Amino acid sequence: MGIEISYRNLSNHGSMLQDEVRCKAFRDALFELVKPHSVVLDIGSGTGILSIFAAQAGAKKVYAVERSPVAQSAAQIIAQNGLSDRITVIQGEMETLELPEKVDIIVSEWLGGYGVDENLLPIVIQARDRWLKPDGVMIPGSTSSLMAPAFDQYLQEEIEFWYGRPYGVNLSIVGDDAQRRSEPSCHHIKAEDLACEGQVMWTVDSHLCTAEQAGGRFEAELEFISNCEGEINALAAWFETKSAQTVELSNAPSCPDTHWGRTVFPIGKTIYVEKGTRIKVHFIHEPYGKGHSNAKWRVEIEDYRFQSEDSTLLTGDFSQPS
Repeated sequence: MGIEISYRNLSNHGSMLQDEVRCKAFRDALFELVKPHSVVLDIGSGTGILSIFAAQAGAKKVYAVERSPVAQSAAQIIAQNGLSDRITVIQGEMETLELPEKVDIIVSEWLGGYGVDENLLPIVIQARDRWLKPDGVMIPGSTSSLMAPAFDQYLQEEIEFWYGRPYGVNLSIVGDDAQRRSEPSCHHIKAEDLACEGQVMWTVDSHLCTAEQAGGRFEAELEFISNCEGEINALAAWFETKSAQTVELSNAPSCPDTHWGRTVFPIGKTIYVEKGTRIKVHFIHEPYGKGHSNAKWRVEIEDYRFQSEDSTLLTGDFSQPS
């Protein structure tokens, strides 16, 4: 299933600027890592908020690179805050730009709901290989993508609406289509909605990750054991990042809410599970262009089998216990 994000309009940046958890984590990392001599590159700078943080932290020079027309608004915001002498806004594609110097720090908020899903990491890694000094620092540093089986009340209410004869009309065909398509969405699932603890699907270290790895397929085979009895109807995914020595950022169900919420992948129907039930998941994230990605998932819960639409990439035998 495709995920596509567009940040061309200034209004689309509002929720990110209002996300204090997100903004404070990046600000804290910059204040910990920036030195008076630091040259900073902000990739996908949007409104320039991270560039402003870098300048406030004492950076000597900041290059704020933004491909969309929002760059013009960023230049105005930076000027209004009296930082135009240290922050240069560049509108253009990072892959083809020439900077006047190499940088000490690269900061980029490339994170999607479960880390890699906006497929912006390849641009960041390419820029790292061209412009970061050998002893330079990346923000964020490492990012893990996690997943757990969950019960999503919002999803349940949506399905019950289609099968509940709304307005006295049988609309079950719409519910059948919705469950068949099983498109990912973003909801604020809480820790108590999880059937068990999350498991790491993969971890990306932005200092060590190669361009090929950043632009390739991410794949995980997971096996969960339910630690309680109850209903599940989805898989929930989130990320955890670490920057510098002490700064962490996560949109996990147990953490304060962020604009990301949790990415939810329906499993076709609501399943009641006993404590100790084995739940197997095969999940693939596959990029297909800048800012685009596909997610495909397959689930086995005892005798129940589900796979998302267009899951031809999902192979492997779940019939044998591991």
